[in-house]
Amino acid sequence: MRTQPLPRRRTWVATAFAALVATALLTGAPAAQAAENPTLDIDFDAVGTTHIGAQVDASMDLGPSVLESTLDVTNGHIVGGSLDIPQKTMSFDVFGIPARATVTMTQVGELTGAIVPTDQLGKSTLTSTVAYDIRLSDVEAKVFGVWWPLAVGSRCHTADPVSITASTPEGEFFTVNGGGRVTSSYTIGSFTGCTPLNFLDIPGFFPTFGSVPVNALVPGSDNTLDLQISNPRAGLA
Repeated sequence: MRTQPLPRRRTWVATAFAALVATALLTGAPAAQAAENPTLDIDFDAVGTTHIGAQVDASMDLGPSVLESTLDVTNGHIVGGSLDIPQKTMSFDVFGIPARATVTMTQVGELTGAIVPTDQLGKSTLTSTVAYDIRLSDVEAKVFGVWWPLAVGSRCHTADPVSITASTPEGEFFTVNGGGRVTSSYTIGSFTGCTPLNFLDIPGFFPTFGSVPVNALVPGSDNTLDLQISNPRAGLA
C-alpha cells in the first residue's frame, strides 16, 4: 500500500516558536513565564552599497556579510546583534584628481531594533540601529598615471561613532522567513588623528590647493545606505 507523503516541513522559525508554546503547555504557564525573555538567534546574509556625499561623492560596496541578531520573541525587539562590514577600498576624486582609500568600519556597541507587524498577515517592517567607528588609511592619488601615497596619519578615524538607522522602505516589507531591503540616510561627523592630504609631496606636481584636510572632504549629512537582507537561518550563538 502506498504511503501518503509526509506534510511539508515547517520552517525552523515556526518550529522554534512552536517549541516555546509546547514548553508553556508542559509547565502550565505562559511562554513568557516559562522562559524569561525567550529569544531566538537568527542570522541573515547582508549585501549592499553606501554612498558618501560631501566632497567625496562616491559609492562603496558593503559586504557580503552576515547580520547576526538576537530576537526577543515576546515583542519582536532585536536585543542584540552585529553586522561586520568587510574592509573595502573606496575610489573617489579630490578636486578632479583620482584618489582611493582603505575604509575600515568597526562596530561600536550592539545592533538593536525591532520587527514590527503590519496589517498584512505575515508581513512586517524592520528598523535597526548600529554604530561604527570609521577609519581611513592607505590614501593614494593618481598623478601622471601613477598611484602616489598620501600620508593620512596612523589613526585617522571619526571622532564619534557614526550611528546608522536603517528601515524598511515605504511600500516594502520584511519577513523573518525571507528578509527584505532596508535603507538609511545618515551623518558622518568630524575625523580626528588625521594628517592633511599633502599633494605637494608628489614629485613634480604643483597643485594650486596644496594640502587638503580630511574634514574638508568627508563629514556631512548626505550619506545613504541600501542593504538587502536575505537567507535567514538559525544563529550559531
